[in-house]
Amino acid sequence: MKCILLVRVSTEKQSYDEQEKELIALANSYGYDNADIKSVHNKESGIKLDEEERAGLNEMKSLIETGEYDCVFAWEISRIARRKKILFSIVEYLVKRKIQLVIKEPRIQLLKDDGSIDEGAETVFTLFSQLAESEMRNKKARFDRARREGYEKGKYMGGKVLRGYRINEDGYWEVDEEGAAFVRLVFDLYISGEYSMTELAKELKSRGCFPNISVTNAKSEISHMLKNEAYIGVRKSNNIYPQIIDNETWESCRQRRKLNRCKPKSRTQALLTPIIRCKCGASYMLNVHDGSYSCRIRHNSVEKGLEHSPDIHASVLESLAWHVALLELQDDMSQKRSDAMSFYEKEKQTYSQKIEHSKKQIASLQERRNHLDTAFYVEGKFTKEKYEELAARQNEAIKEEQGNVRRYEKAIREIEMQVNAAVTFDEMLDNLTVSFEELKEGADFETMRKIVKRYIAEIVVEPVEGMPNRFWKKVVIKTANDSYKRQQYENLMAKGLKQIALSFSDTYLVDAIHHHVYYWDDQKQRVPYLFNNTQPRRRVDHRKNRARKPRAANEPK
Repeated sequence: MKCILLVRVSTEKQSYDEQEKELIALANSYGYDNADIKSVHNKESGIKLDEEERAGLNEMKSLIETGEYDCVFAWEISRIARRKKILFSIVEYLVKRKIQLVIKEPRIQLLKDDGSIDEGAETVFTLFSQLAESEMRNKKARFDRARREGYEKGKYMGGKVLRGYRINEDGYWEVDEEGAAFVRLVFDLYISGEYSMTELAKELKSRGCFPNISVTNAKSEISHMLKNEAYIGVRKSNNIYPQIIDNETWESCRQRRKLNRCKPKSRTQALLTPIIRCKCGASYMLNVHDGSYSCRIRHNSVEKGLEHSPDIHASVLESLAWHVALLELQDDMSQKRSDAMSFYEKEKQTYSQKIEHSKKQIASLQERRNHLDTAFYVEGKFTKEKYEELAARQNEAIKEEQGNVRRYEKAIREIEMQVNAAVTFDEMLDNLTVSFEELKEGADFETMRKIVKRYIAEIVVEPVEGMPNRFWKKVVIKTANDSYKRQQYENLMAKGLKQIALSFSDTYLVDAIHHHVYYWDDQKQRVPYLFNNTQPRRRVDHRKNRARKPRAANEPK
């Protein structure tokens, strides 16, 4: 007869060799030759898997069913199973078929010489199976405890490594400064309001940030990045990541995403439709017939139970919003001018990065063009029509990238001219004032829309208590620098500089009839804004303009 060596390990780090060597010696002592010994090796868990899922046990049973084997050797009881239920099932299976089971540590022999079960061995099996199951529970508890401790300390607990992070030698999360700089760049560019998601994907691709994926896929990655709370230290699955994005930036990004998401599609040139909100939560729309902003669901009969903000004349509100946006633009440009050299240097680095990426694209396209020529002229893989089509497409792509290089190089030359012009800070501010005064008179719609969208986050219209809503409105304009303005306002008011502090106010009293705007904190002090009259579209009665058809001679009157 033959015997089986049941050799099991739980992890990849453990080895079969020591178990197998000692079990062969034990089998030899029982009279089995090496040729009659069959080893069953398997690496699997004795805790997680059920009996039917254990490959080693299934292979052992298959060998026993052949009738050639009469004994099974195992290193210890836990090598058969750590769960008491499975262990007793295997013992019952072996006893029923009169298969001897020998355990090396401690030395146990399941059957007597006559094939009946040994009561002492059965008692030892019961005791050790209980100990093995208790050890399993203790080990699992220790593992879970160590896992929780590692998690709380920021240890890597498995899963995808996000851009901006890396795992150090000790297995803990840490910030990858190069990747983190890119993540902050994405948030800053999106918050600026100058880019939609698609435009931002194109801009970053032009800088070589997403070289091997399409604009659509780059847009998807950026979207996931902007919504991933792991960057502000919020737990994601089993990992706690170090914080890269501060809470203020995250909130600004959330507001920007909300603003872009609820932006209505409108054919009319309404300057404020995406950012002016009603008390009920809906956005305002522009009524082109009377030239006023009103809640877009206010007149819906289904929504009559909601409270709504009052209507307001479009000319007054757009003029005030344009005035506030220009003040924000002036502050922003002054800050950039005050640190012009570093600002220009960053601009040059950005254009240099774009040039490098475009040159790599040109080299890649030219290499593909050479392969195309070889495939056509030497190998004859294409027809002439197909070759000309592919060649024209690649030539157009090369021409486009070469144009990008020239455009970026021109931008760098213009920046260098500004840097080398040796213009003083005062002259810069004078030039800025001139351009600011020109903008106050108005600009084309797209320019105005871009500036307003960048600097104004939200506009809220409220009724004024004790005053008729038809004439008087309370308008709150929240800007991108709202927290800074509020702090400056409080500091100046505390110093008694009320007139200066009013310029940092965000709340206004609007006289919609006379087209005047006052500061809310001083309702006698008018805001020095320039009123831009928006002409509403009047309803045309086409019946009056329809030419009367001449009546026929025989037609009755």
